[in-house]
Amino acid sequence: MATIKDVAERAGVSVATVSRVLNTPDAVKERTRQQVLNAIDELQYSPNFLGRNLRMMETKRILVVLNTISNQFFSRVVRGIEERAREENYAVMICTTRGNQESLQGYVHMLKTRAVDGMILTTHEICDEAIFTLSKRFPVLCACEPVQDPRLTYVGIDDEKAGEDAVRFLLDHGKRRIALFGGGTYTYSSILRERGYRKALQEAGIPVEESLIFSEGLTFKAGVRAASRLMKEQTKLPDAIFAFSDSTAIGAMKELNNHGVEVPRDISVVGFDNTAVSEMFIPSITTVAQPQYTMGFTAMDLLIQKINGTADVSNQILSHEIIIRDSVK
Repeated sequence: MATIKDVAERAGVSVATVSRVLNTPDAVKERTRQQVLNAIDELQYSPNFLGRNLRMMETKRILVVLNTISNQFFSRVVRGIEERAREENYAVMICTTRGNQESLQGYVHMLKTRAVDGMILTTHEICDEAIFTLSKRFPVLCACEPVQDPRLTYVGIDDEKAGEDAVRFLLDHGKRRIALFGGGTYTYSSILRERGYRKALQEAGIPVEESLIFSEGLTFKAGVRAASRLMKEQTKLPDAIFAFSDSTAIGAMKELNNHGVEVPRDISVVGFDNTAVSEMFIPSITTVAQPQYTMGFTAMDLLIQKINGTADVSNQILSHEIIIRDSVK
């Protein structure tokens, strides 16, 4: 494992200069700073975030960045984060981006200026490389929304396997033509779930019908749009719909009902997330459940470990399950 001395030698600077780059980068010339950052990257050096300096500057505040707070999924995640934070006397600041890059950069600036001790990112709006660069200097991890870079710490489920299991569940119930209502390439989780969808069909010897893949998004309105397109573009109903969120599933079911299509009599539907509304809707929705509370609790626990430098923090892939209700027959 590389040391700070190794980094200094590789960059051709003193150990004190490396320390300044890690702790007060604005005090170092750009050229020197880049030399040090390149050496850190080449050697895969991971500084101990809770060195004495960081301990002295501890704020006991954590930043949780969400795309939106209106999604029911995140309310349980946040509850898990808050429960673990409370055990260690951390205050949790919930911030939303709503797709606004300026807001996101403002939150990142809070971390860089040590207005908070660490950050949990649940949004796809910042690229993996930028997160990795940030994580070399500050305690940062990703939760809920998967990342591609293996160097990043991630807490969540195996979205590809979850997509595969949902489709296999429908196949086991005799469904063959299965429409997908997803998010396209908008999020990496959508890409992985679609990959699982395709894999399950292919392994069952069923050709993937590209005309049954609707990438309208993950909202209620996206489900309405996808179902509307399905009714216009398909002369024959598919056997089932696999929607990448419960909101999408509900939007689809409402629109199908407007066309006289009844769930599950005429078509089966599987959602994703096991939000409260999936159980309350009529018919109640069969859905892929993510352990939202555990996801949040675990993410906060790992972030505390990062702050304390007490463990080599690795990814935590949690189990999903299919909750069987009334939308599949």
